[in-house]
Amino acid sequence: MNRLSVAIALWAAFAFVTWNVIYDRYVAVSAVEFTRQQVLSYERGEPLTSIPDGFTPRVRDAAWRATLLVTPIVAGGAIAIYMTFRRAQ
Repeated sequence: MNRLSVAIALWAAFAFVTWNVIYDRYVAVSAVEFTRQQVLSYERGEPLTSIPDGFTPRVRDAAWRATLLVTPIVAGGAIAIYMTFRRAQ
């Protein structure tokens, strides 16, 4: 493996791990909020929301948020790799 491949792999791994941490956090918070909402609805005698209707959109939103927050990392890594290996040639 050459240095360029290693640099790309390290930046990709950093972006992947960061994306997963952000995504997991948003999903965990969404699960607590959804559960709290369901409990309050149950206690009030209101109809409950199904998981596909109430929780799935929150998971989708978590994925989009994580992607948007990781985009600068990917862009920064690409620029750093380009600048570093452009000078080396």
